[in-house]
Amino acid sequence: MARWTIDQPTTRTLDGIVALRVRIIGGHVNILPTDDPVTFEVSDIVGQPVLATQEAGILTITYEDLTGSGLLDRLWPIQLSGYLGVARRSATIGVRVPRDCPVEVTTLSAPVVAAGLTAKTQLRTTSGDITVDDLSGEVDVNTVSGNLAARGLNGGLRFNSVRGQVAVAGGRLADFSGKTASGQLLADVDLAPSARVRLASISGEIALRLPAETSAAVELRSASGRLDSAFTLDRRDLRGRSHLSGKIGSGVDPASVTTTTVSGTTSLLRRSPDAPAAIPEGTR
Repeated sequence: MARWTIDQPTTRTLDGIVALRVRIIGGHVNILPTDDPVTFEVSDIVGQPVLATQEAGILTITYEDLTGSGLLDRLWPIQLSGYLGVARRSATIGVRVPRDCPVEVTTLSAPVVAAGLTAKTQLRTTSGDITVDDLSGEVDVNTVSGNLAARGLNGGLRFNSVRGQVAVAGGRLADFSGKTASGQLLADVDLAPSARVRLASISGEIALRLPAETSAAVELRSASGRLDSAFTLDRRDLRGRSHLSGKIGSGVDPASVTTTTVSGTTSLLRRSPDAPAAIPEGTR
Protein backbone atom coordinates (compact mmCIF):
# COMPACT_ATOMS: atom_id res chain seq x y z
CA MET A 1 0.00 0.00 0.00
CA ALA A 2 1.26 3.48 -0.92
CA ARG A 3 0.62 6.13 1.72
CA TRP A 4 1.12 9.91 1.84
CA THR A 5 0.59 12.30 4.77
CA ILE A 6 -0.07 15.70 3.22
CA ASP A 7 0.35 18.94 5.17
CA GLN A 8 1.19 21.30 2.30
CA PRO A 9 -0.10 21.76 -1.26
CA THR A 10 0.60 18.56 -3.20
CA THR A 11 -0.13 17.14 -6.66
CA ARG A 12 0.43 13.48 -7.56
CA THR A 13 -0.18 11.34 -10.63
CA LEU A 14 -1.01 7.65 -10.17
CA ASP A 15 -1.52 4.59 -12.35
CA GLY A 16 -3.89 1.68 -11.79
CA ILE A 17 -6.68 3.50 -9.96
CA VAL A 18 -10.08 1.80 -10.37
CA ALA A 19 -12.10 3.48 -7.58
CA LEU A 20 -12.03 6.71 -5.57
CA ARG A 21 -13.07 7.40 -1.98
CA VAL A 22 -12.92 10.85 -0.37
CA ARG A 23 -13.84 11.51 3.27
CA ILE A 24 -13.15 15.04 4.47
CA ILE A 25 -14.74 17.68 6.69
CA GLY A 26 -14.70 21.21 5.26
CA GLY A 27 -13.18 22.79 2.19
CA HIS A 28 -14.14 21.72 -1.33
CA VAL A 29 -14.12 18.55 -3.46
CA ASN A 30 -13.93 18.54 -7.28
CA ILE A 31 -14.12 15.29 -9.28
CA LEU A 32 -13.55 15.58 -13.03
CA PRO A 33 -12.89 13.06 -15.84
CA THR A 34 -9.60 12.44 -17.63
CA ASP A 35 -8.22 10.12 -20.32
CA ASP A 36 -4.77 10.39 -18.73
CA PRO A 37 -3.51 8.76 -15.51
CA VAL A 38 -5.31 9.75 -12.32
CA THR A 39 -4.17 13.01 -10.77
CA PHE A 40 -5.07 14.29 -7.32
CA GLU A 41 -4.33 17.69 -5.86
CA VAL A 42 -4.62 18.76 -2.22
CA SER A 43 -4.40 22.42 -1.21
CA ASP A 44 -5.73 24.98 1.29
CA ILE A 45 -5.10 22.61 4.20
CA VAL A 46 -6.36 23.81 7.58
CA GLY A 47 -6.01 21.73 10.75
CA GLN A 48 -4.86 18.13 10.55
CA PRO A 49 -2.84 16.80 7.59
CA VAL A 50 -4.71 14.89 4.90
CA LEU A 51 -4.00 11.19 4.41
CA ALA A 52 -3.95 9.67 0.90
CA THR A 53 -3.56 5.94 0.31
CA GLN A 54 -3.47 3.72 -2.76
CA GLU A 55 -4.34 0.07 -2.15
CA ALA A 56 -5.72 -2.60 -4.53
CA GLY A 57 -6.49 0.11 -7.09
CA ILE A 58 -8.51 2.23 -4.62
CA LEU A 59 -7.42 5.82 -4.02
CA THR A 60 -8.62 7.05 -0.61
CA ILE A 61 -8.25 10.66 0.53
CA THR A 62 -9.23 11.26 4.15
CA TYR A 63 -7.75 11.84 7.62
CA GLU A 64 -5.72 9.48 9.79
CA ASP A 65 -8.56 9.10 12.30
CA LEU A 66 -11.36 8.86 9.72
CA THR A 67 -10.10 5.85 7.79
CA GLY A 68 -12.62 3.35 9.19
CA SER A 69 -15.44 2.86 6.71
CA GLY A 70 -18.10 3.04 9.42
CA LEU A 71 -16.68 5.90 11.46
CA LEU A 72 -18.45 8.70 9.63
CA ASP A 73 -21.71 6.78 9.75
CA ARG A 74 -21.48 6.49 13.54
CA LEU A 75 -20.53 10.12 14.11
CA TRP A 76 -22.25 11.80 11.16
CA PRO A 77 -23.68 14.36 11.29
CA ILE A 78 -24.20 15.79 14.79
CA GLN A 79 -21.47 14.23 16.93
CA LEU A 80 -18.82 14.77 14.26
CA SER A 81 -18.73 18.53 14.84
CA GLY A 82 -17.26 18.00 18.30
CA TYR A 83 -15.05 15.00 17.58
CA LEU A 84 -11.35 15.86 18.01
CA GLY A 85 -11.94 19.34 16.60
CA VAL A 86 -12.75 18.03 13.15
CA ALA A 87 -15.08 20.94 12.45
CA ARG A 88 -11.96 23.12 12.19
CA ARG A 89 -10.41 20.93 9.48
CA SER A 90 -10.67 21.76 5.81
CA ALA A 91 -8.91 21.11 2.53
CA THR A 92 -9.50 21.57 -1.17
CA ILE A 93 -9.39 18.23 -2.99
CA GLY A 94 -9.26 18.01 -6.77
CA VAL A 95 -9.18 14.62 -8.49
CA ARG A 96 -9.21 13.64 -12.18
CA VAL A 97 -10.27 10.03 -12.73
CA PRO A 98 -11.33 7.85 -15.68
CA ARG A 99 -14.95 8.38 -16.65
CA ASP A 100 -15.85 4.83 -15.62
CA CYS A 101 -14.29 5.12 -12.15
CA PRO A 102 -16.77 4.58 -9.25
CA VAL A 103 -16.69 7.52 -6.85
CA GLU A 104 -17.69 7.80 -3.20
CA VAL A 105 -17.45 11.16 -1.39
CA THR A 106 -18.47 11.97 2.19
CA THR A 107 -18.08 15.44 3.74
CA LEU A 108 -19.39 17.38 6.70
CA SER A 109 -19.66 20.87 5.18
CA ALA A 110 -17.48 20.80 2.07
CA PRO A 111 -19.32 21.40 -1.22
CA VAL A 112 -18.86 18.72 -3.88
CA VAL A 113 -18.70 19.03 -7.67
CA ALA A 114 -18.68 15.95 -9.93
CA ALA A 115 -18.88 15.96 -13.73
CA GLY A 116 -18.49 13.70 -16.74
CA LEU A 117 -18.57 10.33 -14.95
CA THR A 118 -20.28 7.15 -16.14
CA ALA A 119 -19.95 4.78 -13.16
CA LYS A 120 -21.80 4.83 -9.84
CA THR A 121 -21.38 8.09 -7.94
CA GLN A 122 -22.22 8.22 -4.21
CA LEU A 123 -22.18 11.64 -2.55
CA ARG A 124 -22.98 12.38 1.10
CA THR A 125 -22.77 15.62 3.04
CA THR A 126 -24.35 17.24 6.05
CA SER A 127 -24.54 20.86 4.92
CA GLY A 128 -22.36 21.12 1.82
CA ASP A 129 -24.05 21.80 -1.51
CA ILE A 130 -23.58 19.29 -4.33
CA THR A 131 -23.33 20.03 -8.05
CA VAL A 132 -23.34 17.28 -10.67
CA ASP A 133 -23.15 17.65 -14.44
CA ASP A 134 -23.24 15.16 -17.31
CA LEU A 135 -23.29 12.00 -15.18
CA SER A 136 -24.61 8.86 -16.86
CA GLY A 137 -24.32 6.19 -14.19
CA GLU A 138 -26.28 5.68 -10.99
CA VAL A 139 -26.14 8.81 -8.79
CA ASP A 140 -26.90 8.47 -5.08
CA VAL A 141 -27.02 11.67 -3.00
CA ASN A 142 -27.70 11.99 0.74
CA THR A 143 -27.70 15.30 2.63
CA VAL A 144 -29.14 16.86 5.77
CA SER A 145 -29.43 20.47 4.62
CA GLY A 146 -27.20 20.52 1.55
CA ASN A 147 -28.77 21.28 -1.84
CA LEU A 148 -28.30 19.30 -5.04
CA ALA A 149 -28.05 21.02 -8.43
CA ALA A 150 -27.96 18.57 -11.36
CA ARG A 151 -27.78 19.02 -15.10
CA GLY A 152 -27.73 16.61 -18.00
CA LEU A 153 -28.12 13.36 -16.07
CA ASN A 154 -28.62 10.16 -18.03
CA GLY A 155 -29.26 7.12 -15.87
CA GLY A 156 -30.63 7.07 -12.34
CA LEU A 157 -30.84 9.57 -9.49
CA ARG A 158 -31.66 8.90 -5.86
CA PHE A 159 -31.85 11.89 -3.49
CA ASN A 160 -32.53 11.80 0.25
CA SER A 161 -32.48 14.87 2.47
CA VAL A 162 -34.05 16.49 5.51
CA ARG A 163 -34.08 20.14 4.45
CA GLY A 164 -32.05 20.13 1.24
CA GLN A 165 -33.42 21.03 -2.17
CA VAL A 166 -32.92 19.10 -5.40
CA ALA A 167 -33.02 20.98 -8.70
CA VAL A 168 -32.56 18.97 -11.90
CA ALA A 169 -32.48 20.45 -15.40
CA GLY A 170 -32.19 18.32 -18.53
CA GLY A 171 -31.14 14.77 -19.10
CA ARG A 172 -32.96 11.46 -19.51
CA LEU A 173 -33.67 9.42 -16.41
CA ALA A 174 -34.63 5.76 -16.14
CA ASP A 175 -35.06 5.93 -12.36
CA PHE A 176 -35.61 9.01 -10.20
CA SER A 177 -36.45 8.94 -6.51
CA GLY A 178 -36.44 11.85 -4.09
CA LYS A 179 -37.35 12.10 -0.41
CA THR A 180 -37.24 15.17 1.79
CA ALA A 181 -38.99 16.55 4.84
CA SER A 182 -39.11 20.26 4.01
CA GLY A 183 -36.85 20.74 0.99
CA GLN A 184 -38.11 21.35 -2.54
CA LEU A 185 -37.97 18.71 -5.28
CA LEU A 186 -37.74 20.52 -8.61
CA ALA A 187 -37.01 18.77 -11.90
CA ASP A 188 -37.39 19.21 -15.67
CA VAL A 189 -36.31 15.96 -17.32
CA ASP A 190 -37.04 13.47 -20.09
CA LEU A 191 -38.04 9.97 -19.05
CA ALA A 192 -36.66 6.79 -20.58
CA PRO A 193 -39.15 4.04 -21.57
CA SER A 194 -40.56 2.31 -18.46
CA ALA A 195 -38.85 4.88 -16.23
CA ARG A 196 -39.86 5.09 -12.57
CA VAL A 197 -40.27 8.42 -10.75
CA ARG A 198 -41.06 8.41 -7.02
CA LEU A 199 -40.99 11.76 -5.19
CA ALA A 200 -42.10 12.33 -1.60
CA SER A 201 -42.02 15.17 0.90
CA ILE A 202 -43.75 16.26 4.07
CA SER A 203 -44.02 20.03 3.67
CA GLY A 204 -41.64 20.59 0.76
CA GLU A 205 -42.91 21.50 -2.69
CA ILE A 206 -42.70 19.13 -5.64
CA ALA A 207 -42.55 20.55 -9.18
CA LEU A 208 -41.95 18.13 -12.05
CA ARG A 209 -41.89 19.24 -15.68
CA LEU A 210 -42.09 16.60 -18.43
CA PRO A 211 -42.07 16.86 -22.24
CA ALA A 212 -45.53 17.20 -23.75
CA GLU A 213 -45.15 13.86 -25.57
CA THR A 214 -44.34 11.88 -22.41
CA SER A 215 -46.21 8.59 -21.89
CA ALA A 216 -46.73 7.69 -18.25
CA ALA A 217 -49.08 6.41 -15.60
CA VAL A 218 -49.36 9.24 -13.09
CA GLU A 219 -50.51 9.35 -9.48
CA LEU A 220 -50.25 12.53 -7.40
CA ARG A 221 -51.30 12.35 -3.74
CA SER A 222 -51.40 14.76 -0.80
CA ALA A 223 -53.04 14.95 2.59
CA SER A 224 -53.58 18.72 2.57
CA GLY A 225 -51.31 20.16 -0.12
CA ARG A 226 -52.52 21.54 -3.45
CA LEU A 227 -52.25 19.32 -6.53
CA ASP A 228 -51.98 20.87 -10.01
CA SER A 229 -51.40 19.26 -13.40
CA ALA A 230 -50.89 20.68 -16.88
CA PHE A 231 -51.79 17.21 -18.18
CA THR A 232 -55.36 15.91 -18.08
CA LEU A 233 -55.81 13.74 -15.00
CA ASP A 234 -58.77 12.53 -12.94
CA ARG A 235 -59.25 14.32 -9.63
CA ARG A 236 -60.62 12.81 -6.43
CA ASP A 237 -60.77 14.97 -3.32
CA LEU A 238 -61.76 13.19 -0.14
CA ARG A 239 -61.66 14.35 3.45
CA GLY A 240 -58.00 14.60 4.41
CA ARG A 241 -56.76 13.40 1.04
CA SER A 242 -56.41 14.75 -2.49
CA HIS A 243 -55.64 12.58 -5.49
CA LEU A 244 -54.86 13.16 -9.18
CA SER A 245 -54.27 10.14 -11.41
CA GLY A 246 -54.47 8.89 -14.95
CA LYS A 247 -52.48 8.04 -18.06
CA ILE A 248 -50.79 10.62 -20.23
CA GLY A 249 -49.49 10.03 -23.74
CA SER A 250 -49.98 6.94 -25.88
CA GLY A 251 -46.49 5.54 -26.39
CA VAL A 252 -45.32 2.03 -25.64
CA ASP A 253 -43.44 1.26 -22.41
CA PRO A 254 -44.96 4.14 -20.42
CA ALA A 255 -43.16 5.51 -17.40
CA SER A 256 -44.55 5.50 -13.87
CA VAL A 257 -44.78 8.79 -11.94
CA THR A 258 -45.82 8.86 -8.28
CA THR A 259 -45.65 11.82 -5.89
CA THR A 260 -46.70 12.04 -2.25
CA THR A 261 -46.82 14.99 0.15
CA VAL A 262 -48.42 15.77 3.48
CA SER A 263 -48.85 19.54 3.13
CA GLY A 264 -46.53 20.41 0.28
CA THR A 265 -47.77 21.66 -3.09
CA THR A 266 -47.35 19.39 -6.11
CA SER A 267 -47.23 20.63 -9.72
CA LEU A 268 -46.96 18.43 -12.80
CA LEU A 269 -45.89 20.75 -15.61
CA ARG A 270 -45.71 20.34 -19.40
CA ARG A 271 -42.70 21.34 -21.50
CA SER A 272 -43.48 22.29 -25.10
CA PRO A 273 -41.48 20.45 -27.81
CA ASP A 274 -39.35 23.47 -28.74
CA ALA A 275 -38.59 24.60 -25.19
CA PRO A 276 -35.27 23.81 -23.46
CA ALA A 277 -35.27 22.10 -20.10
CA ALA A 278 -35.09 24.50 -17.17
CA ILE A 279 -35.52 24.14 -13.43
CA PRO A 280 -39.16 24.81 -12.51
CA GLU A 281 -39.60 27.82 -10.30
CA GLY A 282 -40.83 27.03 -6.82
CA THR A 283 -43.60 28.91 -5.10
CA ARG A 284 -41.43 29.89 -2.11
